[in-house]
Amino acid sequence: MSALSLRRAGVIAAGLVVATGLGAAPAAADYGGGSSGGGASAYVGYEYSHPGSSGTPMTSTDVDWSPPTCWYEPAYKPKEFEEYLREHNYQGSAGADLYEQYFNETDGKYHQGDEGAWWELVVDLDKEDLSCAQEYDAYEFIGPGFPPPPGVEVLDPEMLAMLAYERIKLPTPPVDLKPGADRQIVNLETLATFGQDLEPAWVTAQIDHLGVQLAATTVATPSRLTLSADSAHADPAECSYDLVASGGGFTVDTEDAACNVTYRKSSGDGTYDLQASLTWEVAWNPSADPAGSPTTALPDGQSSDDIPVTVKEIQTVVR
Repeated sequence: MSALSLRRAGVIAAGLVVATGLGAAPAAADYGGGSSGGGASAYVGYEYSHPGSSGTPMTSTDVDWSPPTCWYEPAYKPKEFEEYLREHNYQGSAGADLYEQYFNETDGKYHQGDEGAWWELVVDLDKEDLSCAQEYDAYEFIGPGFPPPPGVEVLDPEMLAMLAYERIKLPTPPVDLKPGADRQIVNLETLATFGQDLEPAWVTAQIDHLGVQLAATTVATPSRLTLSADSAHADPAECSYDLVASGGGFTVDTEDAACNVTYRKSSGDGTYDLQASLTWEVAWNPSADPAGSPTTALPDGQSSDDIPVTVKEIQTVVR
């Protein structure tokens, strides 16, 4: 995920933001940016589990679900905001436009003396529809008596949970086939086990800035394995298996299952693709503890891998 904080942005004619390096985010071990290394949330930090910190990004099984594209998060106290605007008030620059806008809106007071803070708009540049970057102001003053604008997402535990969701990375399904992938046999069931137990993956997102202390942990727990044969010559061609707990993780063994993929024709000189897909049940809690409660469900996650399999006929000798 690549996101952009308007504090480090310029404005082009249409109002869409582009990075220009107007300011600098504070140094931190893992703040903002996401997998694409963009500018993003300067004050949101992330803590990763293993394997949550390695592998491939988790995808949602709900294609219509995704975190919001734009949201506000705390950035400045009123006096700091005034100083920031004055520092970047260069003639003809985006900073000059911002200075004029907020000087006029607040009569040059910038809400000094009011309880609250200036929150800045952050935009996820990986989203297709970036219209919210043009619809909302770069900064809003939010506090008691100063609610956020209607329809605008403001950083809260649920928002943090969604940001954490996008940062979870999952391992490739550790599927071992019996017989092996390079020696499958026509009309013989394809059995599957895990080469190693799978553990839950989690990411904690948290912020402690300007009196805003929030945290959320999103946990993905492996729950189901699906094997799908990309071949018209398999019957059954798809089977699913619930994972079982094993120590601190989860595993599978399909030897006694009612359904196992079975190839009915040789792959000849080529191979068939067998897709191994893992479904992960995802939930979040409003704390920095992966075991915290209460938990709220998010859309299931998924990780997959294509396994090339060679299928041969058993040769019989008639004497």
